[in-house]
Amino acid sequence: MKICLYVAFSALIPARETLLDKLNNLVIADEKHRMYKAQSIDHILQSLKKAGVDGFELRVSNIISGNDIKEIKNIVKEHNMSILSVHQSNNNVFNIALSEIQRLCDIANNFPAGIITLHSDAIGNKLFDKEFIQELKNLQEKHGIKFGIENMPKSPFSIFKTYTYNTNEFSSVVNNAGLSMTLDTTHLAQTKGDICEFYKKNKEKIVNIHISDYKRHWLNKKLLLANGTHLSLNEGELPIDKLLETLKEENYQGLITMEINADLNKLCQSAEIIKNALK
Repeated sequence: MKICLYVAFSALIPARETLLDKLNNLVIADEKHRMYKAQSIDHILQSLKKAGVDGFELRVSNIISGNDIKEIKNIVKEHNMSILSVHQSNNNVFNIALSEIQRLCDIANNFPAGIITLHSDAIGNKLFDKEFIQELKNLQEKHGIKFGIENMPKSPFSIFKTYTYNTNEFSSVVNNAGLSMTLDTTHLAQTKGDICEFYKKNKEKIVNIHISDYKRHWLNKKLLLANGTHLSLNEGELPIDKLLETLKEENYQGLITMEINADLNKLCQSAEIIKNALK
């Protein structure tokens, strides 16, 4: 089991920040994004490593190059860390083509990273397309990776794609497709799912856990906004300690990826909570 931090490609190489990155950071405007502006990468990585973080889930962009990959590998290697998984680009949040997934496989192979996180709502109805699913399986076999299909929050853009956020429908669709899962605890909580029960029912398929806390708020409940989501561990209402205890009891061997919008101190505290619970 490895502890990861979800990080954008442009956070590690600020000079490569795109307009979409800037807009995304402006909309979210959280402490984690400000952290990369205010502190050096060396200090951030040293602190995370000391807290127990093994590596990163890298959210790529449509402009990442071979030279960028080399630079990122060198940055994380200096701190005895690595890129353990790759996350699809924000450029493809509404629809992702097979050619883009092939590109993600090539990027993952360069690190190498064994898991690629794909949004279920970006794949959309292709999750029911047997030919498309077979192509995904062919890519998995060819590149020696696993696709972790992520459960998503209910949003205005996916409200009719109930299989992307309804816990039972999501697990049924991914299981029927014969693919693996990335469990996002905040997304599951937004749709009133039980994170511990979901893990127990789908433990054979879960290869990555996007862990964060969640606090129900009228803005995320009624307006489906992000307030109260992706919080530091033990700052919300989720049974995080119980989940970690379950992972230890079940000898979970996948990734635990902190997708937490917080400053460096809170990120390190969350990593230590995970590390100490799994001793």
